[in-house]
Amino acid sequence: MAAPLLGHDGSATAPPTADPAPTRPGGWGRRLLGLVPTAVVFLLLGAVAVWGFRTEWKFGNPFSPGASAEPGTEKGGGRETVVTPGPAGPPGGCPLNGTRIRLTSPEVAGRMGLQVAPVESRPLAATVVAPAELGYDETRLARLSARVPGTAVRVERQVGDPVKKGEVLALVDATAVGKAKADLLAAIAQLDLREKTVENLQATKGTVAGQRIQEAESAVREARVQVLAAQQVLVNLGLPVKAEEVRKLPPDEQARRVRLIGLPADYARALDEGTTSTNFIPVPAPLDGVVVDRGVVSGEVVDPAKVLFVVADLSRMWVTANVRNEDADRVAVGQRLAFTADGHPSEALTGPVVWTSTTIDPQTRTLRVRAEISNPAAHWRARTFGTARITLRAADTPVAVVHPDAVQREGDCRYVFVRLDETTFEVRAVRLGVRGEAGGPPAGVGGRKEDRVEVLDGVRPGERVVTTGSFILKAELLKDQLGDAD
Repeated sequence: MAAPLLGHDGSATAPPTADPAPTRPGGWGRRLLGLVPTAVVFLLLGAVAVWGFRTEWKFGNPFSPGASAEPGTEKGGGRETVVTPGPAGPPGGCPLNGTRIRLTSPEVAGRMGLQVAPVESRPLAATVVAPAELGYDETRLARLSARVPGTAVRVERQVGDPVKKGEVLALVDATAVGKAKADLLAAIAQLDLREKTVENLQATKGTVAGQRIQEAESAVREARVQVLAAQQVLVNLGLPVKAEEVRKLPPDEQARRVRLIGLPADYARALDEGTTSTNFIPVPAPLDGVVVDRGVVSGEVVDPAKVLFVVADLSRMWVTANVRNEDADRVAVGQRLAFTADGHPSEALTGPVVWTSTTIDPQTRTLRVRAEISNPAAHWRARTFGTARITLRAADTPVAVVHPDAVQREGDCRYVFVRLDETTFEVRAVRLGVRGEAGGPPAGVGGRKEDRVEVLDGVRPGERVVTTGSFILKAELLKDQLGDAD
């Protein structure tokens, strides 16, 4: 039992009582009031979701209430186009073939910027267009170097100088050449001596043993071989010489003739015989042409690995085109190629295709094609870039053609949009031929040339197809397909 509490005066006092618990009026109402902000947020999110679903999250122009968010949508987010799938085609065919796009009004076509043009019947030159480069004819191009190591003592021509075949471009002092000339003169002298010995022995045949005569004759044959070997060394150096003709000359004349081997007569006359070395070997021009590069100066040490001059015949050049792999099978030797240089669209060079590569370039995945063109005035320059048009078929028969902008592609399917009426367009799968320049309608009247694509199947001349803006109708098809996927 608890002891009673005592007051200040010692009297017992009652224990204090606790305050009664305060009441909480309206507890459920307060909870409902706390849920109101959350409910408002969820309602707003739901409204945004509904708006986004109906408008496909497309924002219109707030300053233009009547403007749609994009071609194909109405004010308020409605569609301006209705896509109706076409009938199921054969397996492997174009799945879009026969699909129709209907506009809600003719004005929609204007807002989309659609323009139509008829399928025409016009003569079309079948061509293949490829980037190309103009270059030297490598069968008429020479890169010249010294046959043996030496020193360039004279350089006679500069870049741009025209040269004739056989003209001396440079003179090289090479020790090996002097030795080869000396070996030829020594071999000739040795042959003359041994032949003289045989003559003397045969004159005294009665008193000289036959064995000595045989030995002398054998020595003559050996000397002749040495003469031929020395002659061949000079020929290999580009110094043509006939030892038998040299042997007929007096000794002094022999030395002079051998010293000037390979030099043109007028060039040799200009040299000082007293100071002209037997080591000289000329670098002659092997063809008529122009010096297009020079890599040597007087006094420079040279060797066979160093290119001293590049001479090119500019009267004929090569055009090398890089044809796309898909066009490679249509290009053949003998077809005509027209080359137009960048910056000179009004001037064209033509010539036959003379070579097609047997391999596809591993880097560019294109086929290299070469044509030969005439350049008699040397007007065109090597390494000029331009465009090559290879004619596959002449423009002599009218065919069905459309503007290239009318053709759209989806995978392996190529199609156009045929206008059935002012608000209905049908997807029509087409099979294409070649692309080229078509003569002005009808059948080339007026001489106009326009870029067109041949249509082999799918549309007929007179049907009207969408040209400008066809990609917008394609976008409507894609959006409809994405909507079906969702």
